[in-house]
Amino acid sequence: MYPDSIKQILKKYHKDKPTLIQERTYEPIKNGASLVGLAKTGTGKTLAYGLPTLIRTKETAGLAIILEPTTELAIQTRNALLPYANSLDLKMLALVGAGNRKRQLEKLKKEKPSVLVCTPGRLFDFVSENKINIDSITSLVIDEADDILEFSKADLISSLGQNLASKSQILLFGASESTITKNAENLFNRTFLVIDVRPEQASVVKHYFLKVSNEYKLQYLQRLTKLDHFKGLVFFDSNENEHHFAKIFSHSKTSFEVLNNETNKQKRERILKDFKLGKIKLLLATDLAARGLDIANVTYVINFEVPDSLNTYIHRSGRTGRMNKAGTVVTLGDDHDLRNLRKLLDSEYKLERVYFDGYKLTITPPKTQKKKSNIKNSMAVNKKNKHKKRRWKKQKNKGYHPKKGELKSNGKNS
Repeated sequence: MYPDSIKQILKKYHKDKPTLIQERTYEPIKNGASLVGLAKTGTGKTLAYGLPTLIRTKETAGLAIILEPTTELAIQTRNALLPYANSLDLKMLALVGAGNRKRQLEKLKKEKPSVLVCTPGRLFDFVSENKINIDSITSLVIDEADDILEFSKADLISSLGQNLASKSQILLFGASESTITKNAENLFNRTFLVIDVRPEQASVVKHYFLKVSNEYKLQYLQRLTKLDHFKGLVFFDSNENEHHFAKIFSHSKTSFEVLNNETNKQKRERILKDFKLGKIKLLLATDLAARGLDIANVTYVINFEVPDSLNTYIHRSGRTGRMNKAGTVVTLGDDHDLRNLRKLLDSEYKLERVYFDGYKLTITPPKTQKKKSNIKNSMAVNKKNKHKKRRWKKQKNKGYHPKKGELKSNGKNS
């Protein structure tokens, strides 16, 4: 399937057995087809579009551009594909908004790379200044397509795609389908092959809801970190909420770090490295900071609040259970949050309510809870029956039969 130089690297990283999305998309991409590739998160989409694109770029001597929504994801993709690009003697460069613009231009001019991994803003800056020749583009890959096309310069990307040569290809990859990926043909004025393997991919992630009021969320979060083999990402809806709870959480003994769009590049790289190495067991993050991050062996994803969309829930959940490893997603909230979450998921996932039993999550309440509840109910019933008997006895003495509801002579009223 792959050239020998790539096979050796795949074997080195224990990735020599292709995943379903890699297997289905390899030949069409290598042969120049434009396609929409949909697969669950953590199933090898980067190599699915990356390897055949590199091979085709080598064969055509063209230029491949890979678009990523964030700087972190662009760097991550560059690092993931760099060994394979080197094996094919292809030069690769990341052009990102957070990088030094002057230095990037110098490298672009001097090295003449065949593969560019870009964030949308930096790409369009260089295209508008004619620093990148769009006529030389043979492959345009839009990763996390639902995100980029929905929120980031969709019109510019559409215009760029429509102005590519007819022999070039456009690849849209993601974990969820949006109205834009559904209408890719209208957006780019070309035919797309759709390869969706999501229904065939068995889920190894369990989805739980833990009922807890806002005032006790931090306490429950601390208990979650004490579960066996815990290595978790906690998602917050905003930087403010994240900072607030980080300040309180700093008094606990749990090792944690905070990751958001305010974290500088050097600190971010150090945090992610420590998290991957297990020096940190808990990472507090926002969606903007953690989108698409590929971190091995994350066992838990915790939603501190219910996500605002199904798409957000899907991508948060995708940080665990990667490459068919087991994972757990826990959402914290009250009964109102549970109703909102069930509407949001709309049968997309099997959602279980869980309770704490020591430091274990259990599907049903602990037995001691049930016993207390039964005793309480039994006492209430007995008390009610006792009052009934007293009332009936009192009414009977007055000459009223409680069952028949009629007067009865007691010998006094003859």
